[in-house]
Amino acid sequence: WCYTTDPSKRWDFCDVPSCSTTEPYDAPVAADSNCGPVIDLGGTCDLAALTNALSTSTCTLEELFPGQDAASIASTVAELCEYDAPVQFVEIQGTYQRDHNFMDGGGAVADGEFGFEMDTARLKRFIDNSMDDSLISWPEYEQKEDYNPANGYGDNGYMTNFNIDRDAEKGSCQMNTVMCCFIESAKDALVDNTDVCRHDLSSSPHSNHVNSGWSVFTDDDPAHCVGFTWEDGAASDMYKGNALFYASMYQTVSKGYTGNVPGAPMCACVEQMPVVTEAACVTATGT
Repeated sequence: WCYTTDPSKRWDFCDVPSCSTTEPYDAPVAADSNCGPVIDLGGTCDLAALTNALSTSTCTLEELFPGQDAASIASTVAELCEYDAPVQFVEIQGTYQRDHNFMDGGGAVADGEFGFEMDTARLKRFIDNSMDDSLISWPEYEQKEDYNPANGYGDNGYMTNFNIDRDAEKGSCQMNTVMCCFIESAKDALVDNTDVCRHDLSSSPHSNHVNSGWSVFTDDDPAHCVGFTWEDGAASDMYKGNALFYASMYQTVSKGYTGNVPGAPMCACVEQMPVVTEAACVTATGT
């Protein structure tokens, strides 16, 4: 969606073409460098693959990483590979605040700021163009890298809803399980697949801003819950970012599901979620 130059029409659909995957990014290199803009590492991203790729080139590691010693180069390559291999969760919506608001059941989509189709357009583009071929990382954010260590959440950048740091004083994912519960739908009627029993408000203070208390619900309150679990080191661990996207944002775009159980986040590690009778289960696999 784009702004228009028509004073009577603020928004309109603009058919922005997708970037070609065959045209390399023209990275700037020094005039006297032997390094080109693209180095093909094959299917593996690590220092050994880079060194092997350079063995048939006149480009050297020293040219790519000027002023760095061997240990520093190895560390830099590891960081670049860790970041660039999967799709970073924050790239899908663009900012930490959008992700945080969404997972708590708020933000533009839940509020209907510009209408459902416009508010979910960015998510829909990712689903249509990238989801099936992308490995999505577990959500981490620069904004949390200082806050978390200083407040007992561990030396990481995880959102409080999804803190998988088992060594953190306030880690929230000891059970390796995440659940999303929706109570509204912007499309067809919500499929009520569970009964919400109760919620300990003290389990999710970053979402409800309440220190303590309880919410109790009747079986007349419709809700749709979906969740997933993973085993450390298994395939389910590798694809847990994809499972999170599917259980949360994909449900919203494809089915219109929004809204959180009052007092609880919409999506979080199960320790922060309300007690429910059952939930649908999803599994992410790769080929």
